[in-house]
Amino acid sequence: MMKPPASQERSSLLHRLGGVVAGCVGLFASGVLIPATVVTGDPPEVDPGADFVIWGTPYYVLEPCVHRPVVQLSMGVLHAAAVLDDGDVVCWGSNFFGESNVPPDVGSGPFQIPAVQVSAGEGHTAVILADGSVRCWGENEFAECIVPPEVGSPEHPVRSVHAAVYSTTALMMDGSVVCWGNPAAPDCDPFEAIPETGLRRLSVGNRHTIGLMQDGSIHCWGENFHGQCDVPEGIGDPGHRVVAIATGFSHSVVILEDGSVRCWGDDAHGQVSVPVGIGTPEHPAAAVAAGLAHTVLLHEDGSVASWGFNSGGQTDVPTSIAAPARRPIRPLVDVVARGLGSGAIRAPGIACTGDLDRDARVGGIDLGLILIDWGGRDGCRSDLDRDGLVGPGDLGLLLSNWGRCGS
Repeated sequence: MMKPPASQERSSLLHRLGGVVAGCVGLFASGVLIPATVVTGDPPEVDPGADFVIWGTPYYVLEPCVHRPVVQLSMGVLHAAAVLDDGDVVCWGSNFFGESNVPPDVGSGPFQIPAVQVSAGEGHTAVILADGSVRCWGENEFAECIVPPEVGSPEHPVRSVHAAVYSTTALMMDGSVVCWGNPAAPDCDPFEAIPETGLRRLSVGNRHTIGLMQDGSIHCWGENFHGQCDVPEGIGDPGHRVVAIATGFSHSVVILEDGSVRCWGDDAHGQVSVPVGIGTPEHPAAAVAAGLAHTVLLHEDGSVASWGFNSGGQTDVPTSIAAPARRPIRPLVDVVARGLGSGAIRAPGIACTGDLDRDARVGGIDLGLILIDWGGRDGCRSDLDRDGLVGPGDLGLLLSNWGRCGS
């Protein structure tokens, strides 16, 4: 979950990428789909298309050939989903319940509707489409994929959608909340805990939810076995307004208006014990995310920190983004976490024909990528002429812009 950069008022939220990426449980399992990809390091580090970096348990790997610029990323329990710059949706990872099977009418093609926000849950995926409607697919045991007719209608527009465990939650434009799916889920009945209006953001965890109000205060409801809903005294008061929120399996995280970070709830793996010097007014936080039992934080200077449970390398931040001196050419704008994985999203690059690695220059790396993708199908990142096949025409376009940015 992201907050504004220092150049903006800390008390205002910049809805840069849309939606909230929250934490949830993720467990090792068999049958997880892992397409061929470029994976380096131990633990694995994935850098598909140079638009985001993922590290930790390699459930969330993506075949490079299907990548184009990513504008929003969501990590579920065992699968992940991304909205591309043209409104297409790409899902990868587990597909036990069809959660990675994007419906044929969702996308940027003829007779399709582009997506504007996606949320990956436990066994299902939810999106908001450009026409304002909400779609869900995947597991439907508790009707979590049966969207109420009023949700996304012209009279009831949706601000964000959140796929959780056996339930789906929508934050409406009027600040109210609609939840469907498992009626026994404690995170699915907010109406006794918060006003029906005034809600600005949601973060939905495993079985608890945090709502950020317009005035910078927060409300929490749902399961509270580990104190994840016991908001510390003073948080949300004047001088301690909240600007960003995140929920893990059983812990909660917020960024305050001075850039400091506060965590509470389950600390069995140190996930709420913020390291010294991390997320302070002197070293302010810009975005935060929470996974199964770990926390990931992006500082305003572009550095990334992570702490807590590390069974899959999810807190081993890649050296390329861990410190400001090693930041990529394009700055990081958000962090994500869920289950046993972590990720960071980069700012969009300059649009250059042939600039496949998005570094604002066409060069040797781009040539290598197009050769890797050679013969690839429709939708490949290297299909520059959009003829459905990566081949000589695409190579010619790349070479014509060698050493510079094209249009």
